This record gives sequence, structure tokens and C-alpha cells, in this order.
Amino acid sequence: MRIFRRLTIRWRIALGTLAIATVLSAAAVFAFRAQVERILSTTTTTLLTHDSAPYVAEILAHPGEKLDPPARGQLVAIVDPNGGVVASTLPKGLRAKTAKIVTMGDDVKSIVVGDDTYRVLNETVVTASGNWHVVAARNQDTSVLSLDQITQALVVGAIVIVIGFGIASWLLTAASLRPVSRMRQQAKALVADGSTEPLPVGPAADELSALATTLNEFIADVRQSLDRERQLVSDASHELRTPLAILMTQLELAHLSSGDAEALEAEIVTAQRSVARLSALATGLLELSQIEARASGNGSTWDELVLQLAASVDRSRLLAVAKNVTIDFDVAREPNDANYLIAGGNFGRLLDNLSSNAIAAVEEGGTVRIALWHSPDELVLNVVDDGPGMPEDFLPVAFDRFSRPDEARTKRTGGSGLGLAIVQAIVAAANGRVTLTNSDGFSVMVTVPVVSSQNGHAHKSE
Repeated sequence: MRIFRRLTIRWRIALGTLAIATVLSAAAVFAFRAQVERILSTTTTTLLTHDSAPYVAEILAHPGEKLDPPARGQLVAIVDPNGGVVASTLPKGLRAKTAKIVTMGDDVKSIVVGDDTYRVLNETVVTASGNWHVVAARNQDTSVLSLDQITQALVVGAIVIVIGFGIASWLLTAASLRPVSRMRQQAKALVADGSTEPLPVGPAADELSALATTLNEFIADVRQSLDRERQLVSDASHELRTPLAILMTQLELAHLSSGDAEALEAEIVTAQRSVARLSALATGLLELSQIEARASGNGSTWDELVLQLAASVDRSRLLAVAKNVTIDFDVAREPNDANYLIAGGNFGRLLDNLSSNAIAAVEEGGTVRIALWHSPDELVLNVVDDGPGMPEDFLPVAFDRFSRPDEARTKRTGGSGLGLAIVQAIVAAANGRVTLTNSDGFSVMVTVPVVSSQNGHAHKSE
């Protein structure tokens, strides 16, 4: 079995086809031979019955009268009620066994005499004077020879069929695997050329086309992962360069202020803020990379998401105390049994990002309103603040990493520009969507489709 596994697919299919063809051909030969043998046996029985029928009829019609002798070529013996052989054309060896044949019953039997095999039929004729017996025989050598010749022809035919199957499977396998070889060569060429083109998909809707499509999806995922890694490195190097340079300058100033305690403390505090910003930036990049690299999780129920909302509101109110910002929230609709493809932790992170952005954007004493409800097809989260909103021309790029509008919403808060990117990544992983709107403040609408419910029905938001 281990050797078989080491063979190529072409050899395995060819040998497997040969084995199956051999078994089926052998079974067909045995079945056909048995059928022919049965036909020959039935034919011999019919002929024996025809051979004995005239004598049975004559005995019944004229019992006790002299019977006509059997015709030439017929092997027949007639035995009277006293056991005497009235007439017989049986061969000498078979004639000697006539008395024994009469006592063996009326079934057709095979009797071997020397090198010859005979099929013998004993017909018992009941008359007023006693039981007569008509014994008919047929030499089976011709039938046996015919059966042997038929068997040889069947065996030769089966061998030819098996060889034909082997050759056909070899050629068909080669033809079937040829597109795979072409696909492999094209993949090698694409790798060698550094091309980003997908593998060509054939026009036929077959397994190879499905394989090419699946490979293209896998290649696209791998390329996206590599692009994300490159983007992460690029973003990190670009965004960290300036803060690190500032931190280095602050440390140098702190070194120069070593003789002035107040100036040194001021420089240290400033450096701590820079370190905190760098830490927040690195943490945001790591979170974004982790979210984009894997699915959102096994999903959450409505009750679990409501608990995450309540916990996030509590955290947000702690942040809002410093600016006297009011955090209101509303959970509409009764609990349901739906499941949403978003992990509870990710939903809490999404809420924290949106709430902190809203708190940072509103004026002193402002208001942030959070609403959560569901429909039969989706979950809806809406976060609205009464802040200045975003410039309309910035909304299309608001989800890009490190994107910041020039107006007050972010510049005065010192944000890293990763909050909405993280929100978008979480919602995209849950097959949902995010909508930003400037209307009586600023509104963020998040919708997540239902993926399943406890009764087994699936829903999909259009």
C-alpha cells in the first residue's frame, strides 16, 4: 500500500482501473460460463425427453406388444416390468449399468463410463402389467468441449478488455491531467515573472475550473495578507518616524535641563505623553492587523451584544466626566434568538472607538446618543453626537489608516487616525457595513446581517 501511494496519480488510476476491470471481467466470465452451462444442460434434458417420448407413448398405447427398436444414433434402452431389457442401443459400458440406472429415479443424472460422460434420463411408465422403464442417454463430450472452447474465448476476450481498459485509462488520465500540468507551468511562470495575474480558469465548468478558482481565491488571500503586512510596515515606519524624532528631541532637551528640576520635569512629562501616543499607535496597528488577519469569531447573540453595549457605556461615561458629556443609550426591540458574526470583544472594541471619538469631538457639555436595535435581517447600531461633524470631502477616505481631517474633529484631540479603520475592519469581518453622515451633528450607522438563528434558519441582509 505504501508503494502504491508513492506512485503518480496517472499510475494509480491506471492500476486501479486494471484491478477493477480484472475483477469485473472475471465475474462476467464466470457468470456467462455458468449461463451457457445451464443452457446446455437444459437443452440436453429437452433432447433426452424427446428421445424417450415416442417409446413412452407406444408403451402406454400398446402395452405388452413388441416395440420398434430405437432409431440409429439414439441411445435408448427399454426395460420391461420383469427387469428384462427389451431393446437397447446404449453403449456397452452404459448398458451394463441399466439395472442400476432404473433404480436411481426419474431425474436426469450424469454417469461416467471410462473417459466418456453421459447424461441419462429414466422415464417410468406405469401400465396394468407393471412398470416399464425407458432409459435415454446423451454423450456430453461434445457439450463439454463446446463449453471449454466458449470459456477460452471468454477468457481471451476478458484479457483483451482488461488491456484495453488499462490503455484507455492511461490515455484518459494523461488527457485529464494535462490541464493540471499546464496550470502548474503557468503558476511557475507567474512566480518567476513576479506577476500578480490570477491563474487562467478554463471555459468548462468542471473540477479543474473549480480548482483554479479556489487557488485564485487562496492566492488572492495570500496576496492581501502580504499587502497588509507591507502596509503595516509602511504605515508604522511613516507614522512612527515623526513621534520618535520628537521623543528623541525631548529626551535631549531633558538632558540639557538636568540642572533645572522644573524644566526637567516638564520635559519628562512631555516625553511621557509622546511615549503614550506611540504606545497607543502601536497598539492600534496591532489590533488592526489582528482583525484583518482573521475572521470576527464564532458569533454572538443579541443578549451578549446588549451586555457589551452596557459595559461600553459605563466605560464611556467615565471618559465623559472630564468634559461633562452626557452619554445616552437606548436598546429597542425584544430579545431574539438570532446570531451575528461578530465576537463580543470586537463589538465592545467597536463601541469604545466610536464612543471615544464622539466624546473627543463634542464641545464641553455635549451629548452622545447610542442606539441598538434589530430587524429580522440585521442588527443596527447608531452612534450620534452633537459635535461639528466631518468635512464632506473627507468622508470617502475616513476609514483609511492614519487619515485625519484638517478641522477640529481630530486635530485638537491628537487622535492616531486608526479608530475608524479598526471599526471598518471589525464590521467588514462580520459582513456588515458602516455609514458616516453629517446630520444634526455626526452619525455613525453600523449594520450587521443575521447569519443564523436557533431554529436553523439563515438570513442575509440585502
